[in-house]
Amino acid sequence: MNDMSQEPERKRGDYAEHWSHITNLKYLIHSAEHYIVFIDNDNDIDWETSRDYDHSGHKNIAKHNAILNDAALLESTPCQGLALDTRLHFKRLVGEAIARSFEHDYSAAKRMLDAASDYVVARSQETSRLWYLSAAFVMTAPLIVAGLALWLWRDAIERALDAGFLWTALSAVAGGMGALLSVIARTGKLKFDCSSGRQLHYLEGASRVCAGALSGIIVALAIRTEMFLAPLARGDKTHAVMIVAALAAGAVERLATSIISTVGAGHAKVLVNKPGASEDGDGGE
Repeated sequence: MNDMSQEPERKRGDYAEHWSHITNLKYLIHSAEHYIVFIDNDNDIDWETSRDYDHSGHKNIAKHNAILNDAALLESTPCQGLALDTRLHFKRLVGEAIARSFEHDYSAAKRMLDAASDYVVARSQETSRLWYLSAAFVMTAPLIVAGLALWLWRDAIERALDAGFLWTALSAVAGGMGALLSVIARTGKLKFDCSSGRQLHYLEGASRVCAGALSGIIVALAIRTEMFLAPLARGDKTHAVMIVAALAAGAVERLATSIISTVGAGHAKVLVNKPGASEDGDGGE
C-alpha cells in the first residue's frame, strides 16, 4: 500500500506559488507560469510578467502594444453609474483580452475587446434608460395626483376660482402625461449612455415632462381664445378638445434636443470605434 503522504506535492494549475508576493489581488483573471492578469483592490486591471518572459519578448510587439493601448482606452470608459458586479464583469473581459495577448493570440484578444465594448455599451444604455424613465415617472406622479385632486373638487374650484383656471390646470396635467407617454414610446430607441451622470438624466427626464405640461397650458389657452381648433372647440366640446389637444401637445418634447445625447456625443464616438478594430485586420500568428 502506497503512502500518499510521501507523494510529491502537486502544483496548482494557477501557479499561485509564483505570484504569492502580489498583495493587492482582488480578482484573478488569468495566471500562468510566466504572467498573471488580475483586478487589484482599486478595481483596476493589473498584470505582471516574469523575467524570462520579458527576455523572450512577444511574437509581434506592435500588435501586443496595440492591444494594451486599446485595453487601457476601454478600461477608462466612465462607468461609475454601473453596479460594482457589472464593472467587474466588464474589466474581466478586458483583462481576458490582455491575457490572450500575452499568449500571442492577438486575434482572440481583439474579439475579447469587442465583446467588452459591446457589454459596457449595453449595460450603460440599460442604466441610462432606467434613470431617464425614473425621472419622467417621478415628475409626472405629482401632476397626476394634482389632476385627480382638481377633478374630485372641481365644483368647489370652479366656484372659488374660475372654470377656465380648472381646465387650463387639467390641460397642464394632460400635457405632462402626453410627454410621459412619448418618453415611454421611444425609450427603446434611445442611444444614451450613463457616462453623462445620474443628475443629467434626471434633469433630462424632468424637463421633458415640464415641457409637455407647458405645451398643454399653451394649447389650452389658444383653444380658449379660439386661436387654435376654433371650429371643433365651440359649444360643449371645448373642455374635451382642450384635454385631448393638450395630451397630444405633450408629445412635442421629442422635438427638443437631448441634453444627454449632446454631452455624451464625444464618449459615444469612442465606443463606436471599437478597440481592436485595427486597420490591418490581421489575425493572430
